[in-house]
Amino acid sequence: MKIAIVEDHSLIADLLVALCTRELKYDVVLIETHGLRALPKLRELKPDLLLLDLSLPDIDGLEVAKHVLNDLPQTRVLVLSSLRDPVALLRVRESGVHGFVDKRDQNREVLADAIRLVSRGHSFFTQVVNDAAATIRKDAHAFNRILSEYEQRVLSLIGEALSDGEIATLLGVSASTIQSRRRDIMSKLDIHTTPKLIRFAIMNGFTRTENFRPNDPDIASGATLGGKAPPPAPAKPRHRD
Repeated sequence: MKIAIVEDHSLIADLLVALCTRELKYDVVLIETHGLRALPKLRELKPDLLLLDLSLPDIDGLEVAKHVLNDLPQTRVLVLSSLRDPVALLRVRESGVHGFVDKRDQNREVLADAIRLVSRGHSFFTQVVNDAAATIRKDAHAFNRILSEYEQRVLSLIGEALSDGEIATLLGVSASTIQSRRRDIMSKLDIHTTPKLIRFAIMNGFTRTENFRPNDPDIASGATLGGKAPPPAPAKPRHRD
């Protein structure tokens, strides 16, 4: 059984290597910290199982999963993350990955069971994913019923404090199109100012705080976020290249 690990926290990566090699007797063929560097190596090595962190330094972990599921259909994907917001958990559920382990709660035994099950063709999702999916299904006003996937993408970029022109460039549309989308999103969410919309995007997981990159001095100072700047992303230990 060939295992690939894409995880930028060195302590977690070391734990996974030890668990896979010593306890499960699997071969770890790749340890990588960045998604873009990992993709060509994954295509070359064709692992049986990919252990994948969602919060990578360069790209979204689910973007890595999307490429792997498309290009390497024989590779199973088990996601590991401490993210618990509804947006992230719904995206995990709908992404087609084969499992999810919540880093915050799960012990070594649960992680080992998840790896065994997923590597053998089963699925494994810790309870937090199922609970989030059930809550969203029951909520008539859940974000995925109010906003289209495209609007959710625009909202995530608005949450990064990007201008309409910057978002338009990223999405390949006109600034007037983004202005119209912004108005639609604000109307659907009953939010009437851009600062409050940015706060909504961050507080509900559409935008990660590590992606928050304000170009407005009022937003940068925190004045538009209820007097508080978004909390800085915690420093993450890195493997040395």
